[in-house]
Amino acid sequence: MARLCTKYKMLITMLMMFACAPSAFADDKEDVLNVVMKWASLENDLKAQSELVTDDRIQVFEMWRRADQDQNMKVQLAQREAILKLDPDWKVIVSIEAPIVRIYDGDAAVVSFKRMYEVIPGNAPPRPMFQTYISMTLIKENNEWKIAHMHGSAA
Repeated sequence: MARLCTKYKMLITMLMMFACAPSAFADDKEDVLNVVMKWASLENDLKAQSELVTDDRIQVFEMWRRADQDQNMKVQLAQREAILKLDPDWKVIVSIEAPIVRIYDGDAAVVSFKRMYEVIPGNAPPRPMFQTYISMTLIKENNEWKIAHMHGSAA
């Protein structure tokens, strides 16, 4: 009888694990999407945006690849500072369209989406919207999702 109880306990435990697994991945998908949306909303605050990426993030776009996140940050901040010196009211609005999130083994995710990047100068007419297809790889470390790789190409 004790053996039968043990088998039923194991069966119930396994069923509970399977029942909970899809909702865990659903929560991860939502968490990953929240990171991506926050990243997009922080385009005017690059230092805050950098908190969402790993220290070894790699960025690849059509004409360049940056594998040194420290150098990447220095370049981005210097470019932004130069722009704001010329136009203190300059800003960017980023929108994310049709994101697809895939979770792998609970600690890796791939996100694909179309990004609309709109530059709104303070001292000139708005520029045409720039659209990019983006793929991101995020990893979960210490229960926190961070962007480890980003690739973009013109839409």
